[in-house]
Amino acid sequence: MKLLIVKIAAFVLMTAMFVPAALSAEVVIVEDGEVRAEVILPEDPAEDEQLAADELVEHIEKITGVQLPVVSVDGAADDRTPIRLGAAADEALENMILDKGDSYSSFALVADETGISIRGLNPEGTLFGAYELLEQLGVRWFMPLDVGTVVPENSTAALEYQQTVQVPSMDYRRFQWLRGGGEGAGTWQRRSRTGGSSRSTGRHGIPGGVPGGTEGRQYCLSGDYAPGGIDAVVNHIRENYEPTGEKFYVGMGPNDGGGWCRCDGCRELDGDTWDPLRAEPAMTDRHVWFYNRVLGELEDDYPEMHIVWYVYGPTMWPPENFEPNPRIVHVFAPIDIDRTRGMDNPMSPDRHILRHALDGWAEFDPNEMYYRGYYNNLACSQFPHSHIDRIQNEIPVLHEKGINVMRVEVIKQSWASSPLTPYLASKVWWDVDADVDGLLSDFYEKFFGPAREPMRSYFEDLEAAFRDTPYHTGSSYLYFPIFHQQRRDLLRGHLERAAEHADGEDSVYAERVRMISDAFRRLELFLDLMEARNRHDFESSDDILQEYIELTDEMIDKGWVINRGRGSGGPYFARFFLPSLESGHRRTVEEGDLVKGLPDEWDFLIDPAEIGEIAGYYRAGELGGNWQPLKTSSLSWSDQGLHYYKGKAWYRTQVTIPAEFEGREIYLWFGGVDNAAKVWVNGELLGTNREPKHGLPGEAGVFRPFDFLATDAVRLGEENTVSVKVTNDRLAELGTGGIVGPVMFWSPHDEDWTP
Repeated sequence: MKLLIVKIAAFVLMTAMFVPAALSAEVVIVEDGEVRAEVILPEDPAEDEQLAADELVEHIEKITGVQLPVVSVDGAADDRTPIRLGAAADEALENMILDKGDSYSSFALVADETGISIRGLNPEGTLFGAYELLEQLGVRWFMPLDVGTVVPENSTAALEYQQTVQVPSMDYRRFQWLRGGGEGAGTWQRRSRTGGSSRSTGRHGIPGGVPGGTEGRQYCLSGDYAPGGIDAVVNHIRENYEPTGEKFYVGMGPNDGGGWCRCDGCRELDGDTWDPLRAEPAMTDRHVWFYNRVLGELEDDYPEMHIVWYVYGPTMWPPENFEPNPRIVHVFAPIDIDRTRGMDNPMSPDRHILRHALDGWAEFDPNEMYYRGYYNNLACSQFPHSHIDRIQNEIPVLHEKGINVMRVEVIKQSWASSPLTPYLASKVWWDVDADVDGLLSDFYEKFFGPAREPMRSYFEDLEAAFRDTPYHTGSSYLYFPIFHQQRRDLLRGHLERAAEHADGEDSVYAERVRMISDAFRRLELFLDLMEARNRHDFESSDDILQEYIELTDEMIDKGWVINRGRGSGGPYFARFFLPSLESGHRRTVEEGDLVKGLPDEWDFLIDPAEIGEIAGYYRAGELGGNWQPLKTSSLSWSDQGLHYYKGKAWYRTQVTIPAEFEGREIYLWFGGVDNAAKVWVNGELLGTNREPKHGLPGEAGVFRPFDFLATDAVRLGEENTVSVKVTNDRLAELGTGGIVGPVMFWSPHDEDWTP
């Protein structure tokens, strides 16, 4: 445990430097609206020392209505209690800190009869000490914006006598892409004590102009296909860094995405290492070999250079052929696996896999390891989610394994959907032994006031929904199995009771309840929208869509949702769900009629040996074999036990086409397939989603709808067999697979219709 907090009352003997007072146990800053203290800065304060003074003055004025004077050391008054900041405080405070640790953000806060002194090992530590003082006075920054700040009102402000030394558990703490609240998000990060010694925490790409590999996107690291990679990096380092024996960090790593070099040299470096989640060779050993060579070439002039690289995707697995140099810093970014539950959650085999991989890397005894995870539901439309169990149980495990840096993505943060996750994470990063239950109680009490109990129930049941539901899907697909109607009714009931308990329509507590309630209402609109889409009711889905977009825009205006994707419901909603909604509406409401919606549940059979076409799985009529029922648009593969399956599979269903459509063109429409589909009707091949016939849209993409002209293949007034061969050959971040949207036959009003 690196964090130490010690408070010593007046009757406890202190060191000789801090003489105890006999009668008082607190330093009075403001008393009954009268100033009793002043802030003392050094003659030439650092930026964070000045900010510490500004924050103290601003918030103590909000508490008491009184503004503290700020003076330099030479301007201190004899009749006011000093609050000494940074270099204006006794240098001996640094020795108190160093007795406990030397982390960049550490500080000591001492309050006794001589006044208050706050000093860090660096100016940032002084700033964080000022925030500690304000938090002891009752100030809380639960989230950006005024609605997220709690400041008590009192005519008196006093600080208990103490010697407090705090050394953060994690040396570097940072939220990446934290948005919402405008510029307030950055201010909120500082107030949450994120920061630490500046360093590289990894990057996409390798500096120096390393040549590309056979597939174009990634590099040839072996030099077999394209020589010169190691020399390019070495020359770049020599040109940009003077030789030094000091520790420094250089970020490098694979580009985002695939396109790995398949030359003989690179594949030989990988050996037989296999990535079972992606069903393809792992790419770890080639990178370890490359980084080892770079560090070896620079050893004499840069003995403390560290290479920081992303360990994720097909490089997540520990190397088998090459032992990493201890100065390679592994940054774990488990993007493709469960991003919500903790490593000890029995509902998440993914996180147990991550723990196994971490153990393997730790056996190499690296100097440092970092964590670059995800405290969001990646690629989601910012609906309510919860990571409390994960934060409480996983961060201490990561710390125990030697991880000392947390740089976590909260991309496109919706404060209305998840105010607790970033707040709690920042507290546990600072102190891995923090009392999370106590922090939660403090949050409910101070943030929701008289509505605390129903809001506690809401967040606890929300957490249970994510913690205990056996799902693996990413994006917004995970909300279908989690938020069934009974759970929706339960959570909505908590919010309705909270609104009744809040202190009137105009109170800040009522506004906070409304914020959380609007986020839940937005989720319910999304679920209603998807249910209408899945039953092919695109007229109703369009009405709900307009309400969904209107509510999203209102929340953007308030700063509760980030200001992106206005008019489309958000960027990920526009990417993953809007195309099928707009396409289905055009075909069945604006330009044609629904002929027949295909069912949600089809017959399903995996085909790992790829015998389906030989065996005639596409033909009409009944087939024997071990076909099983599987949902399509309402549940993903992952939600039905196929999370890790990569390969071929088949869907079949039967449907009767009404005879009334005689003489009209009939099209077969798919809302989306992950990731490739080949389609037959009554044994007649219509084409694939990438190469359909008749010039219809054929752009490949999981969430892009596509059509086939099926007039000649269908039998009106009779039962028709639809057969689909799907290929899922990569692990998508979303954890989906197979048919992921509704399927229907439809007919255009215009016989010359074209897409």
